[in-house]
Amino acid sequence: TMPPLVISYIVTPLQIRYMARGKVTQETMNRAYQLPDWNLALRLAQSMNVIFCVVMFSSGMPIMYTVGWLYCFVAYWLDKISLLRGSKRPPNYSQEVMVIC
Repeated sequence: TMPPLVISYIVTPLQIRYMARGKVTQETMNRAYQLPDWNLALRLAQSMNVIFCVVMFSSGMPIMYTVGWLYCFVAYWLDKISLLRGSKRPPNYSQEVMVIC
């Protein structure tokens, strides 16, 4: 799957430009201008994967702490931009989303 930023800022404008050339209906234009969904499960899985790798390999490679810090910093700002401007409003979640049975 593509990250939401790629879909919002690269794929969607190209799709809009392509659809503007020919005859289209209002429904297809609405779909073109509709922002993609925010996939919380995918983002959480990616972040947990990177953090696990950093913790696992940092004892042998101390530079991994810097890599992990840099990933968290960049991922925070990209997720913030993507949530605020590049994706649909996600549903309201509660603390029960993270509870593991």
